[in-house]
Amino acid sequence: MLTQSQYEEYKFVCRLDHIKTFYAAIKSICFSDFGTLQASEDGLLITVEQGKSIQATIFIAPAFFAEFHIQDSQSFSVKINVLAECLSLFGLADCGIKMLYKGEGSPLLILLEPHDDEQVSTECAIKTTNVEEPMEYELDANSSSLNTIFMRGPDLSNIFHELDKAAEEYEFTISPLKPHFKIATLGVMQAESSVEVAKSSDMIILFNCRETTVAQYKSQQIRLTNKALQVATKVAIKTDASGLLELHFMMQSDDQEEMYVRFFITPLLEVN
Repeated sequence: MLTQSQYEEYKFVCRLDHIKTFYAAIKSICFSDFGTLQASEDGLLITVEQGKSIQATIFIAPAFFAEFHIQDSQSFSVKINVLAECLSLFGLADCGIKMLYKGEGSPLLILLEPHDDEQVSTECAIKTTNVEEPMEYELDANSSSLNTIFMRGPDLSNIFHELDKAAEEYEFTISPLKPHFKIATLGVMQAESSVEVAKSSDMIILFNCRETTVAQYKSQQIRLTNKALQVATKVAIKTDASGLLELHFMMQSDDQEEMYVRFFITPLLEVN
């Protein structure tokens, strides 16, 4: 624990006793060069974007941390792959981690302490840059076309495993009528594969749909969610008539605290 005088030197301090879930979340969004970190009293947001077509955000509530201290809101950018590399310095060893930030122009300090060797620790300083505000994506919660599905992560992962790996596009259909939830692919040779899931299926935890929505997405963008999906216990799928796709991946630590990774994916084209 830092002393009160040491706290005053830093604008942001947080500590996790176990790194596993945090590292998995960071690895799941390493598809672009830079990530934006936004720390506030509400928690920590880490956002990565690729063009104007896909955005991923990790949200970690203060309760997830063993220690969370913030002076005003702080925003800065770091190379996300460098952050991931720092977190993996001790391989698969269980580590505690502390992150410290003094303010604009200062590096992000990472302190790692393996639990199996109290004599070993390491410190990394990651250069920070001024933040570029992330794009703002949001589905209209009041829209009559807003559809929401909650599924178990392993079940959705199995569905994607069954689909054509060479597909160029994915088409999502959510409807109050059969097929209630359908994911179809369109490959190079125009060959289609699809999986349908009824709302009464054991795979579905919640199904809320009033209007049929159909939209297509680049398969490459959908595949960027694979790492998050592989470690998610539950997934929320949301979309509306605009075709904007929102995916929430819930990850649980060993002590059952929850961390979320959210993806927004813009549609390839409109389907009438």
